Amino acid sequence: MFPITAATTGVLALAMVNSWARKATHHESSEDLRRRLDLSPRLWRTVGFMELLAAIGLAVGLVVAPLGVAAAAGVAAVMVGAITLHLRVDIAGTALVAPFVVLGIAVAAGDLRLLTM
Repeated sequence: MFPITAATTGVLALAMVNSWARKATHHESSEDLRRRLDLSPRLWRTVGFMELLAAIGLAVGLVVAPLGVAAAAGVAAVMVGAITLHLRVDIAGTALVAPFVVLGIAVAAGDLRLLTM
């Protein structure tokens, strides 16, 4: 079961690195979303940095299981926050697909890491 855990965790880590990179490089769509969510540039960069740390935690967590579980839980919490912010500013529909998918992957990765401790 560990190969499935590693693959799921790897996909989640890549999603976090992608999100961080889009924030760090001020990608146009990322900046548009930041403005729609009414978040400051500083908070947006902080969220991106936390996503990068989550990706590192997920990778190291494949060796140190409690860290992997904690990192996956952290990603899940961030996604719940993202979904909440989207709904707060009336962003719904297909725009919510990505955060819900990442939330599902985070829950699966955390659960799988718990099972493979």
